[in-house]
Amino acid sequence: MFSSDSIYVQIYTSHFLIQNMDSGAIVQIQRDQKFASPRMLIADFTMAEHQLRQAIKEIRRGFFKPNILMHPRELIDGGITQVEYRVFTELGLGSGAIKVGTWSGPVLNDVESVRKAIRDHKH
Repeated sequence: MFSSDSIYVQIYTSHFLIQNMDSGAIVQIQRDQKFASPRMLIADFTMAEHQLRQAIKEIRRGFFKPNILMHPRELIDGGITQVEYRVFTELGLGSGAIKVGTWSGPVLNDVESVRKAIRDHKH
C-alpha cells in the first residue's frame, strides 16, 4: 500500500486489458470502433487516454501514481516504431503514471516480470 502499483496494459485493436499486478484486479475496456484505424492501435489519442485513465482509477490502490507497462498485442509485425513508443509513453503518462515502459514480447504473467520490464525500459 505504501508503494506504486504496477499496472499492466495489453493493447488490442478492439479493447484494453488492464491488470493491477499487485492486487490482481483486472478490467477490460472495449474501445469505440468509430475511432479505430486499420493501420494503428491508437488512432484517437484523446479517447484512448480518457478510457485508460478511467480504467486505471478503478483498479489502482493508494495515493501513489502507478508504474505502467504498455504492451501492444496487435499491428506490430515489423516491430514497434519510435513514434509508437512515444504514443504509448505519452498515453501512460497522461493516464496518471509516474513511469511508463513499453513491452514487446510474450504476455507477462507475474508482478516481478512486469516490474522488471518497466525498470529496464530504455526509450
